[in-house]
Amino acid sequence: MTTITRPYSLNANAPKIVNTGAPHALVRSITPLMVMVAGTGGLMTVDSAIKMSEYCCVNSSLIHIEGSRSTNKKIDTRSTAEHITNIRDALAINMSDLAAVFAVTRPTVYAWLEGQQEPKPEAMKRIQQLSSIADEFGQANIKRLDKLLQRPILDGRSLLDILKANEDPLAVLPLIREISEKEVKTRSDSKGSGKHRRSLDDVLGDFSVAIDLQG
Repeated sequence: MTTITRPYSLNANAPKIVNTGAPHALVRSITPLMVMVAGTGGLMTVDSAIKMSEYCCVNSSLIHIEGSRSTNKKIDTRSTAEHITNIRDALAINMSDLAAVFAVTRPTVYAWLEGQQEPKPEAMKRIQQLSSIADEFGQANIKRLDKLLQRPILDGRSLLDILKANEDPLAVLPLIREISEKEVKTRSDSKGSGKHRRSLDDVLGDFSVAIDLQG
């Protein structure tokens, strides 16, 4: 054990020694300092004590610092069942359509959901990717997405078609959100004015455009 001794001082700003767990981490700029080393019966300079400690001590503090570095990468710890539930709820998709998206049978999806069967690596990767996409759809708070899922919203294709083709549905998220907001506003205006309410197909016709999802 190393003990640091220095003249007593009433100065609150006087330098202090902080125990870092590493003997050679003592601040060399603090002078004058002498070190009382247990077992030696005498005083040593700080530099001498540091050199001696390097021969008999392990720098555990550096190991601790190295091992405790934090990263900004967020790890998704959700289970397979949680991912499946998230996809189903956020995308407002039924089990039959969900099975079609993953190109498996309904019993297989139910087995995943109940923890009776683990998806193959490729299927698990797809599940995680789609769950991440479902997170963004959920945050978009799209009203009545279940009514839009199978409607031809662009170039005669629906969101379900895009999912089945393993294309990126985020490319059409802004369009779907705009259509939903337009449809909600139309419903609200119709109720307030008593006028005939436009159908959802009429609203979708206003936004029917071609979008290159492969680009």
